[in-house]
Amino acid sequence: MRGRLASFAIGGAIANNRAKNRYQQQAANQQQNYQLEQQQMEIERLKAQQQQANYAQPQQQYSDSAPQEDVTQKLQKYADLYQKGALTDAEYQQLKSKLLSQM
Repeated sequence: MRGRLASFAIGGAIANNRAKNRYQQQAANQQQNYQLEQQQMEIERLKAQQQQANYAQPQQQYSDSAPQEDVTQKLQKYADLYQKGALTDAEYQQLKSKLLSQM
């Protein structure tokens, strides 16, 4: 009888542990998705800001458009590195600010 009770108790503990792990994994996935959405929104905002700047200065020569495209590519690269965990939040913000100040 004790063996069965012990078996049920162990089985219940394992089930609880698995449920807890699933919940933690789901929470981590949701957090990652949220961060990805925030990064995408930031990229879209920066693209819109860049487009507004382009429309405000229509007299620029075509040779100036290549560096602006480069800025967008660099922002995307920084966002990818941040998402992969290669950059901290502070590093990402610093690189982004530095890049935008050069515009």
